Amino acid sequence: MSSESVLRHAILGGSFTFTARPDPVPGDLRMSWGIAVLILTLFYSRGKKSNFQKLQFLAHSVRLPEGREEVRGLLSGVYRPSEVSVRVEPSLNRAVAFACALKFVTINRGTAVSLTDQGMKVAQAILKEGDSLKEEAGFLREVAPRITDALMKRVWRLEDLL
Repeated sequence: MSSESVLRHAILGGSFTFTARPDPVPGDLRMSWGIAVLILTLFYSRGKKSNFQKLQFLAHSVRLPEGREEVRGLLSGVYRPSEVSVRVEPSLNRAVAFACALKFVTINRGTAVSLTDQGMKVAQAILKEGDSLKEEAGFLREVAPRITDALMKRVWRLEDLL
């Protein structure tokens, strides 16, 4: 028997056991985290609503301490709009779709997302709990009301590079 045949026989004829184990999923990829961050972003935004540019920007920034510091630096004038990282978060679109299906948000003409009364209750429950999303909630409370549509246009269009 050739060495390839011995290996093949061992693999095909051997006994295997499989133990299912949960795969760790980072918090920012968990749908419950994404929906909660979306709801808190809208809760702290002016008029309890936001456009998709702002939601995408904050969904990316809120994930890591470095991103949160970049936004704080942008708002304080330390960074120019072209110096902060921007990224489209695919998880945000899924979170919006699920939150809409759960009646936590409404989508207005495909361009803006608004928090519903039920979404307000969820936001208040998240904040009342206290320990969950503490860093994220503090960051969003601080920056979400201060981010304007004009600033988002400058960040996304990179007008400062010209």
